[in-house]
Amino acid sequence: MLDMAILGLLREGPMHGYELKQRLVDLGFWRISFGSVYPALRRLDRSGWIEVSGGSGRRKEYRITAEGKEHFQQILEDEASEVENTTAFRVRLAFFRYMEPSVRIGFLERRKSVLRERIAAARGSLRKTADRVDRYTQALMEHGVKVAEADVAWIEELIASEQLDAPRGFDDAPGEK
Repeated sequence: MLDMAILGLLREGPMHGYELKQRLVDLGFWRISFGSVYPALRRLDRSGWIEVSGGSGRRKEYRITAEGKEHFQQILEDEASEVENTTAFRVRLAFFRYMEPSVRIGFLERRKSVLRERIAAARGSLRKTADRVDRYTQALMEHGVKVAEADVAWIEELIASEQLDAPRGFDDAPGEK
């Protein structure tokens, strides 16, 4: 996920390592250390997916290569990706603008199905354990159901919006055409 997030951020334009770290935190996915960011940047550079140039002062500037854009697109749209994993889904969602509308809708539909399965399983557990768990555990389980239901409603709104916007196509990075 970290590699995909870094490549996605670099699709927007060149960045220094510190700026990348801040943007990852701004996305709300990680409290990430430089001890994770810089090894990932070296790995992406060795793979040919990014390149490093001297920026201002001692700072290095990182930019995505054409091969990196292709790799990013492949991992972003990977059908076998985990829609069950909330963090993985959210990272992909942050870069949905780089997907065709039909691909976005497919991911959203799969995520909605996963959430509906979770809701059904959680409701079943609630019924089975209602007389065996304390009220705090029950409240926690009910909260999980409500959160998943809210997520399903949110995803349904995204799908409806996507279907309205579908003729428009998909966006490049801001300022990129």
